[in-house]
Amino acid sequence: MTIIEVSHRHAAEARKGLAYLKELSATTDGWSFSSEHKDVKIYTRAVEGISLPIVRGDTVLEGDYTIEQVASVALAPGCRQIWDERFDGAEMREYFSHREALFYSKLKGSWPVGGRDIAGVSIRDTSEDVIYIAQSSVEDPKIPPVSSHTRAQLYISGWKISAVPNGVSLTYITHVDIKGSVPSAFIKMIQLQTPQCAGKVADYIKEHGHPPFVTGDLKGHLKREVFEHKKKEFIVELEGTATEEGLVKIEVGKALYPKGFKVKVHGEATTEESDGEKGAKHVVVSGVTSLVTITITPA
Repeated sequence: MTIIEVSHRHAAEARKGLAYLKELSATTDGWSFSSEHKDVKIYTRAVEGISLPIVRGDTVLEGDYTIEQVASVALAPGCRQIWDERFDGAEMREYFSHREALFYSKLKGSWPVGGRDIAGVSIRDTSEDVIYIAQSSVEDPKIPPVSSHTRAQLYISGWKISAVPNGVSLTYITHVDIKGSVPSAFIKMIQLQTPQCAGKVADYIKEHGHPPFVTGDLKGHLKREVFEHKKKEFIVELEGTATEEGLVKIEVGKALYPKGFKVKVHGEATTEESDGEKGAKHVVVSGVTSLVTITITPA
């Protein structure tokens, strides 16, 4: 499995985080089993010199799903607002490639603890049978601190999503210092709630299906990719470059759009639809030379 080399100001941090996630998720050796709740096994792992442990949740989503479909639920902020009760929104501030981005996210507070925010870099490594999604903090002039939130330190957060004989295995790992004065009871609550997100992602896809997502290798420059859960609306903005026309393939699942879907393309491009895996459809938009906006909504 290889990552396409992309040169950007946070490339080293992104790859360091990815390597760390792979190391942490490779085995349960070195982890302490804590408990099991709703089919999620919860583990902790102490780190020398840091008071807060790393937390981990492992579960298996049984059924006929692909790892990309599950990863789309884990990745989309619009889905995370459903499966993570502490999440308060996120946006990609800059795409370095389809699989690497600078992001800003916010976490809800709970009295007496105020809201936290994170400036970070995200990277995704995809192969036929496993997907890794790694996120870690960076400092960037595009995301300066704001007075309304305390800036947290995200040492690592991410997913290992892999194919298993009876479905898809999910491992969710997080190590964050939320900074400031925080009651011990609040810390313990986070340590219990956070690993359970693995099970909540599985619950989301069983109840709603998966959002549309970009699959395969994208050509051109991705400017925006947003999914809104309530409206079931998916928007992609893509721009061609001086050296190649833009092309994007989007997978659209039947479970989320049981009565079908419609595609609207604003800008000059060619659109084709074809059958994908597990009853899904593929929408291919090609010939993109300038900025194009693709919107997918229920029929």
